[in-house]
Amino acid sequence: MGEKNFFKKSNLFNKDSFYVILFICLCIVAVAAVVITRNNNNVSKKLGEVKVTEETKKTEPNNDPTLIQEKNKNNTVPASNLPKQSVSTNPQNSNNNSNNNSATKQQGSVVSFKLQKPLDGQIKKPFEDSKPLYNQTLDQWETHEGIDIEADLGTEVKAAADGKVVKIFKDDKIVNTINKTGYGVTVVIDHGNGYQTVYCNLSEDLKVKEGQKVTKGQVIGVVGDTSIRESVAIEGSHLHFMVLKKNGKEYIPVDPTKFLK
Repeated sequence: MGEKNFFKKSNLFNKDSFYVILFICLCIVAVAAVVITRNNNNVSKKLGEVKVTEETKKTEPNNDPTLIQEKNKNNTVPASNLPKQSVSTNPQNSNNNSNNNSATKQQGSVVSFKLQKPLDGQIKKPFEDSKPLYNQTLDQWETHEGIDIEADLGTEVKAAADGKVVKIFKDDKIVNTINKTGYGVTVVIDHGNGYQTVYCNLSEDLKVKEGQKVTKGQVIGVVGDTSIRESVAIEGSHLHFMVLKKNGKEYIPVDPTKFLK
């Protein structure tokens, strides 16, 4: 009897222990489920915040003054993201367009800057900066960076446009340099727009001084016999007239007939 009671009590104890352990396990499972659920909710919230942040960044305007261009795999800026005037499939065409624009501007400046002929007379020797012309005085072929206007000795020479006399000198030496010399008494007038006019082979009896302002048509001197490069005795009396255009820090000769009315 004693053994039976002992086994009955043991069975009861085992059953109770089983239920207790089962209850504890259920509690652990429940707690774990709650924890996992909370973690999932937190993760979802964070993901939602990240998405919202990314969308906000996409929609918010970029106030950064530095322009950042999107690049493709080849590390080149897509043409669609560049300003329209910068998009060019042919660099040569772009250069041609730039050259055409520059040429147009230069032509416009030539058209807008008109000169009065410094004296009446026929052009006996034209401007030629590429094809050599024969120089009778020196008995040689050379380019001619001006025009020779036929006129008698003593003929009045007038300023071709308003300006300021910036230089007066007597060019009485012939030096073998790029810039030809020996054109006699010379007056240079600056017109304040990147152009200068040069009057050569004048008489020493000038009507202007360096630094003096002059107006178009004002007499600056008369045709003389001072040039040793183009001797009056050999080539006849004339005015050697030049137009210089500013090119960087220097002035280059251009065809005067492009500016004469």
